[in-house]
Amino acid sequence: MTLLVFAFFSVVLTLLGFVVSVPLFKRLVILGLSLSLLSLLLTWGKPFAFGPYEVDGVSQVFTLLALIGALWTVGLVRTGRFEFYLLVLYAALGMHLLASTKNLVLMLVALEALSLPLYALATWRRGQGLEAALKYFLLGALAAAFFLYGTALHYGATGSLLAGAPGEGPLYALALGLLLVGLGFKVALAPFHFWTPDVYGGSPTPVVLFMATGVKAAAFAALLRVVAPGGLEALALLIALSVVVGNLAALAQKEAKRLLAYSSIAHAGYMALALYTGNAGALAFYLLTYVLATGLAFAVLSEISPDRVPLEGLRGLFHKDPLLGLALFLSSLSLLGLPPLAGFFGKYLVFAEAAQAGAWGLLVLSLVTSAISAYYYLGLGLAVFQKGEAEARPRPLSRSVAFLVALSLLLLGLFPGAVLPALAAGG
Repeated sequence: MTLLVFAFFSVVLTLLGFVVSVPLFKRLVILGLSLSLLSLLLTWGKPFAFGPYEVDGVSQVFTLLALIGALWTVGLVRTGRFEFYLLVLYAALGMHLLASTKNLVLMLVALEALSLPLYALATWRRGQGLEAALKYFLLGALAAAFFLYGTALHYGATGSLLAGAPGEGPLYALALGLLLVGLGFKVALAPFHFWTPDVYGGSPTPVVLFMATGVKAAAFAALLRVVAPGGLEALALLIALSVVVGNLAALAQKEAKRLLAYSSIAHAGYMALALYTGNAGALAFYLLTYVLATGLAFAVLSEISPDRVPLEGLRGLFHKDPLLGLALFLSSLSLLGLPPLAGFFGKYLVFAEAAQAGAWGLLVLSLVTSAISAYYYLGLGLAVFQKGEAEARPRPLSRSVAFLVALSLLLLGLFPGAVLPALAAGG
């Protein structure tokens, strides 16, 4: 049913965009995304399959996270062109498809369906955004080629186009490696992360929020299907590289969006650690906390500037607007993983699973790099309390959403058991 709602609104709004006002079009897109979310919740826990399209626990959990990012992005943006909202809707449809199939060919189609709108969204503001989008497009095309070649080798090794089909031998290992490269680009795992800082820095802040939340959720759903049966040795190397490169590179950043870009690389490593242990519930909860915390951080930054935000520009934000300043502070602490916020329990689940799986080397490395991240997260969060002239003109709705998300981070940290049973359905 969710796919039907997506398809209906995508087709109808493509035609209506030329004849209705932009404010009305934005409301219609929000309505379409909201109805998709409602249909998802109404069918929660009820598997459904039609050909290669398969709605299961993984699909529902990760589509939910992607829809949160899409709705948040549409709500934040103020533009006079309807195409922006339509592109977000197209990308959300691609994310749902990516999370709802085990067929590698449909995965590739879904990857392109979510990627092409994002290439356009990244160029929404010209100048630096154009250069960033070009890099994103070229590297994305290369990643798609790796995924396609991996699909062909997977079929040759297993005789099946379904992710998770059993296989062995060097051809099968090479196929999994190429598929991992294609999806590793989307989730920004090192060493496939080089696009991330430039694209995050050059794209409009609401678009970056969408990339950091919805895209990661959908791509990890695909990784969960592709990598779980094998390829864990290669994944372990990517985890180690991601947590080291992401955290160490973030230490030197003086601009908030680039800092959060390198932070997202490190968090991709922690999420991949949950994938490595095979616990989809831990991955889903970590992703939920990450989506809320990083989305909140980018939402606050978007109220300061749609472009670059130097760390100095955050000084005085708490005195200018206490709610936004406190929201950014809490999101930083949650990303760091301090109790009693949700990020702490997310990391606890992942690290506990790594200990039970005996992945001691990755666990120690993750703990050390997580401790290192305190330097830049505290620098980001405490900047709002320093003396300065931060500028922010938030709308009442933005402040209300920031308050609700900050409260959610606190409540999820205090009562994680309220959502863990539902998210465990993703296993």
